[in-house]
Amino acid sequence: MIQVRVKPGVEEKLRAYFPWVYRPEIASYSRKPQKGEHVVVRDAGGHFLGYGYINPQVSISIRLLSFSKDKKISKELIEERIQQAYNYRKSLSLDTDSYRLVHSEGDFLPGLIADVYKDYVVLEFTTFGMNLMRDWVISAIVDTLKPKGIYEKRNEYAQSIEGFETQGGVIYGEVPEEIIIREGDLRYYVNIPQGQKTGFYLDQRYARRLIRQLVKPGYVCLDIFCHTGGFALNMRKAGAQRVIAVDISPQVLEVGRRNAELNGLDGIDWVEANAFDFMRKLHAEGQTFDLVLMDPPSFAKNKASLPNALRGYKELLVRGLHITKKGGILVIYSCSFHITLDHLIQVLLDAAKDVKRHIRVLKVSFQDLDHPWILQVPNSLYLKGIYVEVL
Repeated sequence: MIQVRVKPGVEEKLRAYFPWVYRPEIASYSRKPQKGEHVVVRDAGGHFLGYGYINPQVSISIRLLSFSKDKKISKELIEERIQQAYNYRKSLSLDTDSYRLVHSEGDFLPGLIADVYKDYVVLEFTTFGMNLMRDWVISAIVDTLKPKGIYEKRNEYAQSIEGFETQGGVIYGEVPEEIIIREGDLRYYVNIPQGQKTGFYLDQRYARRLIRQLVKPGYVCLDIFCHTGGFALNMRKAGAQRVIAVDISPQVLEVGRRNAELNGLDGIDWVEANAFDFMRKLHAEGQTFDLVLMDPPSFAKNKASLPNALRGYKELLVRGLHITKKGGILVIYSCSFHITLDHLIQVLLDAAKDVKRHIRVLKVSFQDLDHPWILQVPNSLYLKGIYVEVL
């Protein structure tokens, strides 16, 4: 196995269980590495730090899977990690038949995402090195969960960075194009091949529960970037008199309508529109809402895009504050690691200053517990939301 030494000082974060080694942090190799090859990482003095896999062509060159000399990367280690991940999810007693099974670094399997949708599993391989271990992963998931089928989603962004390509599609058993999943007392259609992410925003489960608590009977609510209606349905179920659900995609709006019918819910207006333009129109018409919720796509896929992303968030918040009633609730989420809770608070402050409104924080939320946040891995926390009362 190739030996890799890191530069002096790098060992401190690795001994604190941070699992990444950046390319400039590497001091030397025992020989020229191959993409995806398993490596032993050592400090400048040659002392053991961990086992990982390497892609010398990318910024995050080494991802560590083990910090123990006794646990080399093997089929058995992959099986053990997947079994541990499964046991943890079962301990959460989630009121659903669908959940995230493996959350990459959050489950000590960097480069792997695995979501369970009832009887089916959806996989994403996001690194060259993990993709080389795909047979071990598939075998371990079949042995642990006994699914009816496994579907692989292609993450084209990650694969382009890592320099590999997969065909995707059904890789085990059979997977229907559409299934019905359950979350609490609601059901949703999920189209695994065509749906966003792996098919549904499982990470917002906790946030959807919070919305059920915040919406009062008789509320008029606005759900911006509504996707297939996860928040809109919970608003209506909580007793909202009327919900306007807005998305630019007619395909997801159609699924949203079908989800409402599936659950016997009316009173939701499904609107195909650009979010920014629609909110400007509502403001011009003088319309206001008891609750305005905005769950935009990731505006910041990398650090360089952060300034533009923050400007986009501020514009959303200014428009949202204009159309939230006095005493009403405004909610905004970010699904990018690069946008922190502090960033959201600052743009909220800036927007509130522009529209001359006081705001009172009611709640803060993160991704649900089946998307674990490991303190030693800051990047494992990516989803955050803030809920404020507009005074």
